[in-house]
Amino acid sequence: MVTDSYYKNQEVTVCVTLAQAKKHLKLRSGESSEDELIQGYIDSAKEDRQNYINRSIDTRDFVIEVSQFETVSFAVNYDNDEVNSIQYYKQGETALTTLDADSYKVRPGIVVGTKTITFKETPQTEKRDDAVVIVVKQGWVSSKVPAPLKQAMLLLIGDQYERREDRGEIGYNRAADALCRPYRKF
Repeated sequence: MVTDSYYKNQEVTVCVTLAQAKKHLKLRSGESSEDELIQGYIDSAKEDRQNYINRSIDTRDFVIEVSQFETVSFAVNYDNDEVNSIQYYKQGETALTTLDADSYKVRPGIVVGTKTITFKETPQTEKRDDAVVIVVKQGWVSSKVPAPLKQAMLLLIGDQYERREDRGEIGYNRAADALCRPYRKF
């Protein structure tokens, strides 16, 4: 039975650099008077896109603690989620042991948006809530962020920059949403 799940080791993924944003805005790269403002737009656009797609763009570890070896299903952040490691407390030991990757299989789950881990062998474990610790790597590294997500962020950055004083004009960006729709988790 799953006894706990949590995130750890979140690392910021740079989707759009300050230089890319300035180029998109047609600003000179040497001009730095608005760098802080533009960086705020970059951060805001990334947060907006994460909220829209209902997923993390930043890389992070999703940790699942299980009381014993059993079939485990979990919701995926995106198709690129990978089981990074499975460790367990052997019976009579206090240190974690890593389970060999050949000892389990990860498959798409029965429910859309899930994956299931099944075990070929189930070693005896200590009786504890965190007897088996599964670590799933989620998110994208900077070089692997899908181009449509980056482009959507640039569109939002442009909107914020061009209409920063006219709040009545800022609103729904259909093009940015259309670019992100395939990545959205409902």
